[in-house]
Amino acid sequence: MLPPLFLSVRVPTKLAIFWRAHLAPATWIGSPRREGLSLLVIRLDGLGDLVLTTPLFRELKRAFPGSFCTVVVQDAFRPLLVTNPNIDEIIGLRPLQAAWLPARLRSLLSVLLLYRGRLRGRRFDIAISPRWDVDDRLAIFLCSLADAAERVGYTETASPAKQRHNRGFDAAFNICLSAGPVQHEVLRNLEIVKALGGKVDNSKLEISLTNRDREFASKLLANVPASSALVAVGIGGGSASRRWPLENYAESLTRLGNERPVQLVIICSHDERKEACKLAKLLRGETIIVSGTPLRKVCAVLERCDLFIGNDSGSAHLAGAMNCKTIVISRHPSGGDPNHANSPIRFAPHCDRVRVLQPAAGLDACKAECLSSDPHCIRAVSVDQAVAAAREILLRGPSLLACMQANMASPHNDDSRPAINAAAVGALKKATELPKAGKSRPARLP
Repeated sequence: MLPPLFLSVRVPTKLAIFWRAHLAPATWIGSPRREGLSLLVIRLDGLGDLVLTTPLFRELKRAFPGSFCTVVVQDAFRPLLVTNPNIDEIIGLRPLQAAWLPARLRSLLSVLLLYRGRLRGRRFDIAISPRWDVDDRLAIFLCSLADAAERVGYTETASPAKQRHNRGFDAAFNICLSAGPVQHEVLRNLEIVKALGGKVDNSKLEISLTNRDREFASKLLANVPASSALVAVGIGGGSASRRWPLENYAESLTRLGNERPVQLVIICSHDERKEACKLAKLLRGETIIVSGTPLRKVCAVLERCDLFIGNDSGSAHLAGAMNCKTIVISRHPSGGDPNHANSPIRFAPHCDRVRVLQPAAGLDACKAECLSSDPHCIRAVSVDQAVAAAREILLRGPSLLACMQANMASPHNDDSRPAINAAAVGALKKATELPKAGKSRPARLP
């Protein structure tokens, strides 16, 4: 049986690489200029991946003044970038509305339609596909179709899975980055700037809010007493196995609420509202539910929160971008594969104050990763751990460096955050002890 990505990703990408190398009109001669560059950055994966790419946009602009940066993203995430001063043009990939077609065929046709309507006939100096791991969203396919003097991306040998599913994709790039050491995805994205001859000044995430975004948050939270700690709860996750049970959240938040006044804000998508209401019924007092709200408005709410606690999800990365104190509950076992897509070493929220709670070890047959499609290893994270971490981070607000000081590699020669060593896997699971939370009722939003 053929691998699931063989026909939907590998074959089209190999054909695009062949077409670009042998059949497409030769429009570029020599190397691209280094001033007034036209840049194309293709980021077709999830919300968290996009948030962790925002430093790349800024550092590209800083490294190449006067450049024009075009970014291709999923259309649902486009509003998050429209206020970004480092992006000159945003092209949204709209999903094809044809339910009768297989999902992966719809994805392929969507990318082809985007190329035909927005990129065909345009020339770029540099096209960039920043994804380090397996490309399953056709970003390299689109990068190959685009008319660019140089194409930049990570090698197909970055991981065993990528070598298996993306074999032959290195031929798409003029500049092919090696896998490099185990480190956070923000730092991997920024390696692209260095590969192009630029210098990285810092790795801070960047999401720009408007006055209207902040007015939304002010009105929504206008009745929250100043004495209450504002705690955001992120109940979503890419799969069921990444979601801590609602009962655990309810017990943790109730214990936290018994210690001090707490106002809870549940952050979720429109599809997760039913689960949010279920959690609200388990809590005491009134709970605000922010469901299906525009992303920048969600960020404005998170900006005002004292703490975010939630699953490994896009909401956690939005909280990190707002530099909100953050606790993430991860299914990935301590000592598991540091390069796994769920590894906190790669994907912990990138902010000053964050704790990641992990299972001490995988359950049953889970060693390098959690193998279950249902909540499994994540259940090994206890309520006591979550309450302890919340108390500690609310009272002391330790920095990321303080939380992980024994697990950092030596700093880079720039001002970016130090790379996290593979040994950091085991250190992200520490917690101490806590209590407090409350009952709640969903509030209707405009």
